[in-house]
Amino acid sequence: MEIALSFVDRSATVWDVKRAIGAILHGEEFYNPEDPSARRVNFHVELNEGITGTRNDGTGKLTLPTQKDGARFLKMVYGHGKAIKVNGRKLGFRRTGNKVDRRLVTQLDITPYLPPELEEEREDKLAHLRPAFHIDKVQFGIFYRDPTDPPGSSRRFANEYELSHKDKGAGRIWIEYAHKLIRVQLGDPMLESTAYNIAINFYNIRRFAIGMDWGSHFICFELWTPPIFQREDFHRTLTGDEFRDNKRFRQRIHSLNPAHAVIAPYAHQLRVILHHENELHEFARLCQIAGLPRPFRATVEAERKLFFAVKEVEKIQRWLRSFEWSIAFQLEASFRNGLLTTPELWALREPIELLCGSEPHVAADILRLFVEILRNRTASQSPRQCLEQARTKRDKLIEKRPNAGTFLCHHVTVTPTRLLLEGPYVIQSNRVIRKYPDHQTNFIRVDFRDEDRLQYRWERDVDGKSLLDDRVGGILKNGLEIAGRHFEFLAYSNSALRTHSVWFVRELEYPIRPLINAHVIRSSLGDFSGVIRYPSKYAARIAQAFTATDPSVTIRRSQWEEVPDLGTDPYLFTDGIGTISPKLGDLIWDALCNDRDENYRKHIKPSAYQIRFLGYKGVVSIDHELEGIKMRLRPSMNKFSVPQEEEEADIEIAKAFERAGEAHLNRQLIMILEDRGVEKAHLVKLQDEAIKDIHTARDSLGNASQLLKAHALGRSYNLHYIIQGLRALGMGTDSENDIKHVLSDVFIDRLITFGMNSVLRDIKHKARIPIPNSYHLVGVADEGPAYEAEGKRNVFKLKEGEIFVCIHRQDEEPKILKGPVTISRSPTVHPGDVQRVRAIGEPPAGKLCSFRHLKNVVVLPSVDAKGRSLASCLGGGDLDGDEYQIIQESTLLPTKYSEPASYEGAGTRELNRPGESTIDDICDFVVEYINSDVLGLLSDLHLVIADQSKHGTFDAKCIELAQLCSQAVDYPKNGIPVQMDAAPSRLMPYKPDWKQADHKIVQNADYYQSTKALGELFRGVTLFDKPKPLAEDVKARIASLPPLSDSISEALKPFITQHLGDFVNKDEDITDLHNLFLGYVDELRYTCLAHSVSESPDSRLEEEEIVVGTILADCTQARYRNDLTYRMRLHSDMVVRSIRRKLYQPNLPTEPFDRGAARYGLSQAWLAWDYAMRNRASFGANSFALIALDVILDILERFGDIYTVRQSQEKVEVDVGDLEM
Repeated sequence: MEIALSFVDRSATVWDVKRAIGAILHGEEFYNPEDPSARRVNFHVELNEGITGTRNDGTGKLTLPTQKDGARFLKMVYGHGKAIKVNGRKLGFRRTGNKVDRRLVTQLDITPYLPPELEEEREDKLAHLRPAFHIDKVQFGIFYRDPTDPPGSSRRFANEYELSHKDKGAGRIWIEYAHKLIRVQLGDPMLESTAYNIAINFYNIRRFAIGMDWGSHFICFELWTPPIFQREDFHRTLTGDEFRDNKRFRQRIHSLNPAHAVIAPYAHQLRVILHHENELHEFARLCQIAGLPRPFRATVEAERKLFFAVKEVEKIQRWLRSFEWSIAFQLEASFRNGLLTTPELWALREPIELLCGSEPHVAADILRLFVEILRNRTASQSPRQCLEQARTKRDKLIEKRPNAGTFLCHHVTVTPTRLLLEGPYVIQSNRVIRKYPDHQTNFIRVDFRDEDRLQYRWERDVDGKSLLDDRVGGILKNGLEIAGRHFEFLAYSNSALRTHSVWFVRELEYPIRPLINAHVIRSSLGDFSGVIRYPSKYAARIAQAFTATDPSVTIRRSQWEEVPDLGTDPYLFTDGIGTISPKLGDLIWDALCNDRDENYRKHIKPSAYQIRFLGYKGVVSIDHELEGIKMRLRPSMNKFSVPQEEEEADIEIAKAFERAGEAHLNRQLIMILEDRGVEKAHLVKLQDEAIKDIHTARDSLGNASQLLKAHALGRSYNLHYIIQGLRALGMGTDSENDIKHVLSDVFIDRLITFGMNSVLRDIKHKARIPIPNSYHLVGVADEGPAYEAEGKRNVFKLKEGEIFVCIHRQDEEPKILKGPVTISRSPTVHPGDVQRVRAIGEPPAGKLCSFRHLKNVVVLPSVDAKGRSLASCLGGGDLDGDEYQIIQESTLLPTKYSEPASYEGAGTRELNRPGESTIDDICDFVVEYINSDVLGLLSDLHLVIADQSKHGTFDAKCIELAQLCSQAVDYPKNGIPVQMDAAPSRLMPYKPDWKQADHKIVQNADYYQSTKALGELFRGVTLFDKPKPLAEDVKARIASLPPLSDSISEALKPFITQHLGDFVNKDEDITDLHNLFLGYVDELRYTCLAHSVSESPDSRLEEEEIVVGTILADCTQARYRNDLTYRMRLHSDMVVRSIRRKLYQPNLPTEPFDRGAARYGLSQAWLAWDYAMRNRASFGANSFALIALDVILDILERFGDIYTVRQSQEKVEVDVGDLEM
């Protein structure tokens, strides 16, 4: 209903009127706050514009969502005498009878009411921040210290390139609060058609200063990363439609002009010269209004240095070509990463050449440490001193031996302006790289990222396609020059594509064989003629060979066969699933266990493996009807054919499903469950219980151990086992009874705190809440119909809507699920992506059952009345490795039914020309994928609209978005992108409060308080502050403790004395551990630096984060944090294994236990523990002690002194959570 407003005070704002009307509409007559389903009435107020000097002309209109609301309101005002006054003046109301805008009424009806203060605050800031200031010059360079300056002097600004606009009078700088950036615009609309922009995001400003230098009024911006460069037309054609006119009118570019492009990779700090001094102070004042820190005053001298002139860079490049690759890579990293200028690196030429000539085998490792030291150097340290410091570490380098499924890889990150070099660090291998064991350094991993190393994301006003075509497409097609070597694009794996990562390779040289390049490698993989006209599918088939896998066993051609699929396209019941015999499963398991520590074998033997084999991909489950060594694959698993000359082929393991995963809620699932009838109170109770478990983790060692185990924390260091081992020694907290020793260890207490914080953060920002008695399992098929097709009788089969689940965990009896459960698969977007099914319990005895012996998998039926597989109903899933969430918790079972979405395919994009796809077509697809990778954005938009609409995920816009999400999931294979222009828009310009990211700059005016379950859950979590480093006095107190007087040493002494005769170590024996410790510390420091989310010192990882296996620093993209966490865990896992091997190398499981070797290992581990305790105030000593303690407890268990459930060092995994970015 539309109601006319009159007698409005002319000085009143629309916010004043909204507050007054809201006091009535949200009073007890209209709104009951105790009713969880009640919503405040939303309404819209519009005031007519007044004449000069007044805010309105005294009139306006009020719009309410329904006629009923309008009638009640008018009755309340006039019938009950509820006069509404604004600024002391009584408002007049009158029904207009006008037809109301349907879109406005719909929005008011389905969206929540927002307090006017939100928009008022936002509009007020926008009004204050409108002024722009004239600039004379923009200078690009670096901040540096002149060696001749006295200690403590301010840094200078080396001006490498400048643009002057003093004469043109056309440079401007202003604050764009809506986009949270400062914009510098260059160009004269009177004389030029094109404007060039420099955009500085708020979060990219490390610090900035203002001052005067020889009459110039400057602003110096010290940035974490290069700013964003854009181009736009001054005189673009406008239509009058604001939405269309402001869409993609700016183009991202990598430089402002060719001269700037020369220095852009090396010099990105900014110095802006303003025209007037008073503008300088006004700009500083506006920065504070925008929420930025006020610039400080400083004296910063500027001068031209030409550090990165073309001739200087080319001189360095010629020099680098003379070095072996791994050495040249580190040297190039020193100036590519902004750590040295070209004169500084050239000045080190003599000592570097001397190092490489005298110690060629370790020079690359020493130079890697040199690069790390440069990143941390103090103002007083010279580059030469840093190099000497690195050389002193020569004898402390530790041997890094990756597993058979991993290798040490160099990494290059390509940003719009820079090449950033990192590594080498350990990464999962694949069949192609293992084929060339002597040339693994010829392969590099290349990531395409924005300047802040996050994935490319475009604002609505920005077109990034031209930048990607030029920068990314140019490098993919023309290759990379790194340290004087040419690398060319090779391929990608499907998982790497999602992180915008690809493989590059340089030519492989053999003495008597032709050169092997990227084309030769791709041509050797198989026959792709069936998909050669579909670039995305062609690339996906090649990608199959680059899947990260572990080697296992080799089988002969006679030992495998292809059998028919069950069901009909497109909903095959066996889509992606085959079977193997128990004997072959045992051989695969033995191969995996032999490559890992012997405790891995204590896991439950897997019932299924995800494999790559020739041109096949998918999962194989154990079939007890198969004898000998046998594998059966299906046509749905066959993606391409390979040459059949070889009699044998390798089975590669992408994943072994040796344990049941824990089930967790996430935001998408919670939103759907709430819309499907699950009460908000049940979800809140579940979170409260999870928070209680976190807060009680310090109460007992059992609680702490359970927290670590449940959330897969501390695995590289076996932290869960160590705490179990301490319990077995009779240790506990001071809150526990019946213990022999109270554990008093500051570091372990901090580890538990870091773990608690990590789990709490995931609960708050991902709603990742553990679900009791629920599991995360790979899906396999019921082979019963296949048995019957072979003529077998008396076969038991699952019926439609039935599943089978048997959970078997270490040292526990198998548990077979029975009763109603829900099954879903991430991503859950459509309401029908969650289905209720029945777990059958134990299969009947006396019948032939294909799945009776399967454990830690979910078996899906191979029958359906409609011919549709259950997997396809769950977000369009299949059985080639998809994992499903089985929820048994009764309070989370939906009470409302929703039909599953159809998830029909959109086809596959074909070449629009005759002929076959080329590598250039694949390169074009990669560029398009990076530009159109919008799955996370679509999922975010879906959640926000579901929160804003009273219909939730059943809102028509959400159903439309569910279909677009499905298309985005299939995009890497079918090549058909989702156009974000076609996606529905949010219902209001604000976001729910639970969307506040965990990074620092949050504008409260941009968020509203959500009334949905996600809002209540978000507000129900209070995060701990990240623990601060130990105070110096605490470190001093710890360092002053007598050797081996700590609580853990006291508990160990009786056992050490029993096996070694005495627990006292000789000082000279302890000193022998010095180099091993220092080598470990160097690797630990490198891990902390290489896997931090930004260059900020606040982001560099703590020792505790490495041990726990988490990253607590703020990050705007969850996917990037997950990728870094995965890499960090892999790297730390390799380092810990290396130290363990130095202390104790146990016998193989097939060999008898060597008590003498175990006693020697115990003596070495005890020495390492003693050394660490004497130095525990030093960085790295505490985690080094944990490695030694792990070995000690392991050996004591082998001797039979203690008993624990040994937690093996498993293959590193990171939970990717939901789709939010």
